[in-house]
Amino acid sequence: MGMLARTLSARTLVAPLVTLLACGGTTPSDPLPLPAPSCAPATGGGSSTVAEPTLLATLADRYQEAWLASPAVADLDGDGTIEIVVPRDELLLVWHVSGAAGTVAWRATTGGRIWSSPVVADLLPSRPGLEVAVASRDMIYAFGADGTALPGFPFTWRDELRSLAAGDVDGDGALELVAVTSTPLEANAQRDIVIAVEANGSIVSGFPPNTGGSAGCDAACYVTGGYDQNLALGDVDGDGRSDIFATQDNSYNSLHDGTGRAFDAAPIFDGRTKFSGIRFMLDYALAQQGYSDNEDVDSQGHFTNTAPAIADLDGDGVGELIALGSVQNVAQSDRERGVALWVTRKDGTRPDAWVAPPHVPGFLSGLWDYGDNIVGITNQVSVVELYPDHPGPELVFAGFDGAIHAFDAQAQPLWSTTYTTRADVATGGVVAADLSGDGVPELVFATYTTTSGGELFVLDAAGNLLHRLPLPGRGAMPVPTIADADGDGVLDIVVSLKDGEDRVRQVLVYSVAGSSANCMLWPTGRGNYRRDGYLPPP
Repeated sequence: MGMLARTLSARTLVAPLVTLLACGGTTPSDPLPLPAPSCAPATGGGSSTVAEPTLLATLADRYQEAWLASPAVADLDGDGTIEIVVPRDELLLVWHVSGAAGTVAWRATTGGRIWSSPVVADLLPSRPGLEVAVASRDMIYAFGADGTALPGFPFTWRDELRSLAAGDVDGDGALELVAVTSTPLEANAQRDIVIAVEANGSIVSGFPPNTGGSAGCDAACYVTGGYDQNLALGDVDGDGRSDIFATQDNSYNSLHDGTGRAFDAAPIFDGRTKFSGIRFMLDYALAQQGYSDNEDVDSQGHFTNTAPAIADLDGDGVGELIALGSVQNVAQSDRERGVALWVTRKDGTRPDAWVAPPHVPGFLSGLWDYGDNIVGITNQVSVVELYPDHPGPELVFAGFDGAIHAFDAQAQPLWSTTYTTRADVATGGVVAADLSGDGVPELVFATYTTTSGGELFVLDAAGNLLHRLPLPGRGAMPVPTIADADGDGVLDIVVSLKDGEDRVRQVLVYSVAGSSANCMLWPTGRGNYRRDGYLPPP
């Protein structure tokens, strides 16, 4: 897999500190110092040593492969037995761990591949247990805890729905399902990519918002499709309701409240009345101007595969909008300029620390799909409290440079860890939980490849490598999930492998001795089982 390099920003230390690890994962000679605990420790205080994950169970079904659906782990029906919910292509499989294997509790066949992670939530409080929802091609499916389809589902809209999340967008106290399509609806000189659906399968009033008029868009609402989990739901205006942030396959993004209204742009953006008219240029003055002075030179963001987040970074009780985008020149003749991290307010203005989006220009691979159903890197950020002595949570993400990066809430780089030098190796994203009970979280991610050589990584909060385990086949495209999968009180890491080996293995469950659920900061894809990418204010 090549060398694994560790660097800490010169702005954090007097001089940069670099640590190299051999391919086999030897102990670094100069590991970076751990931050203080960010969570209360487990009963007994835990340990500073993180045990190596050990294989607990192999879950096997048929040949179906995985796309980007991170597993869910929950007691769906409240009977005390944990279910593991994993989409495999067009199948939704619900397993129980049984010894070193698993049994299928129920399964459902949908109309096509399930791209994004399953939503597991109490969509219908009047029914016992939790509900499960998935997006499959042009349909949203929803099931009760026993696998029975909910009335009103499947709901059909636009192919392909690659984003699905749950949140109370209309303020009625119940969760709605929100999806983003890769194929915009066009009508009335507008385009729509966002749909919101009640738990009975009816469309939320005001949606689709642009073509229906509730958004209030003019000719400068530049909307196009989203291709990879391009959705976050969270409160960005302080009214207690979930707002809808949808990133897109261009240099613009959409932002709506639960009535469908598009958020207004600040007056500093020339000729732009709505958030969806703001061009995400790296240069803030050009973003306000709305166009480039030199299209071959000036850089802009592009959000095709951006899975955004919403979090209160400055402590004012209102969420900021977080989007990791690829960087290209405006002429789009140079698209491999790495990634940049944008943080904005609801009107498109940038907090002082984020006027210049941090730019990681290195490029190894990940912008383009690799072929043979191996897709490019999802540009997503995990929002995690790693350094409690820094105001606000930290932002952790994979670049296109084969590295994991950590920035604080003031846009200052903390560390960078290179996990590969191979151009055919990528990762879907990072999860975080305390795996030793000492209150200091660890970071976990899986890699995938076009041939073989995927791995499961465990880093500490300072980015030092703790463990790396080989994964079979082409590794795992979905983000792993950390949870107690068998009810023994110890945390497990659930990995949905890319390849489906018929009746051999689809999902691996690793146990981490000495762990407990005292500190589950970002334990699954998109942060939680609502898949909303939202970290509420503390």
